[in-house]
Amino acid sequence: MSTTAAAEPRPAKATDAAAWDAQVLEGQSRAHYMQSDAWARTREESPWRALRDVVPVPTADGGERQLPIQLFERTAPLAGRILFLPRVSGITPEAVDAITARAKAYPKRWFGLKMETFETEDPALIAAFERNGWVRAASSQYQHAVAVDLTGTLDEVAARFKKRARNSYRAAENKFGVTVTKVEMTAENEAEMHRLIGETKERSGGYFRHPEYFQRIWDVYKTVGQGHFYVAHYEGEVQSMAFVIRFGDTAWYKDAGSIRENAKIFAPYLMQWEIMQDLHADGVTLYELANIPDPAEWETSDIRGLYTFKTAWAPEPVRYMPTFELPLSGRYALWQKAGRWLRAVYTRRTGDAWF
Repeated sequence: MSTTAAAEPRPAKATDAAAWDAQVLEGQSRAHYMQSDAWARTREESPWRALRDVVPVPTADGGERQLPIQLFERTAPLAGRILFLPRVSGITPEAVDAITARAKAYPKRWFGLKMETFETEDPALIAAFERNGWVRAASSQYQHAVAVDLTGTLDEVAARFKKRARNSYRAAENKFGVTVTKVEMTAENEAEMHRLIGETKERSGGYFRHPEYFQRIWDVYKTVGQGHFYVAHYEGEVQSMAFVIRFGDTAWYKDAGSIRENAKIFAPYLMQWEIMQDLHADGVTLYELANIPDPAEWETSDIRGLYTFKTAWAPEPVRYMPTFELPLSGRYALWQKAGRWLRAVYTRRTGDAWF
């Protein structure tokens, strides 16, 4: 692969949206929604600016494949500009080599590149990062998740669940009469989702992004048709809601909220099963239920109930690759030394996450 000093990512707006999505879905195995055009649009009103590049990666047969990557840049206090490559997939040791060479050929206005892959933990891949001079860094995305295999018939899908999942959604539907509906993303339904997320935040005491952050994502994804709401009712009352994103043949359980009452009617279980049946009918082959605690520490976690719920849907949880950063200039040393403190100050002042 050849690299030149002219190698430079282009602004996302210079790329046709549909053509970019098609290129990502072809070039990245199991492409993540953070590599989609829609995700770039969700960041337009944030400090981040979306950029795109296509990296040639050598193949085993002596040829070359094209790896499209969507990056984001913003200014970091004191250090300058940083590049962030979120949830990129199709990453092999050869791809790490190629991305490293490509990034080092970028103009020197960027002091570093942070990269989070959508790949399960792999010692060979970790070794590729380390031999290329990447250093481990704090993750902005979760490292542990549950991914539901939706291949095969629905009976085969359900057979892979743990018994408590099947028993729970059957009881919700047949014993308690819970109903689940896919609903339009209207202003009324969005307000209800905000309310439920607020209740969940208050009940859990955990960190949640600003309502404006959720709203921006919903606004974009309902426009492009890649996001949908689901709502579970019991005796005419809303019990829980979920927002699901689809990109290619993969879908994600992105946002959710619920009430505390009636926990024993198992409404969230039926809602997930109804979502999975819809996704299966639409050709989705993997449904990720997102963040769970570290399986080695889940019993002492504040979200251990979430762990119990999500792990009912798959034989084993998934552990993703750690996060790495590539120094691109001497200014990276300042970021490595003070970056965590600077991000913490930003969060305290704004109430929002830096990444």
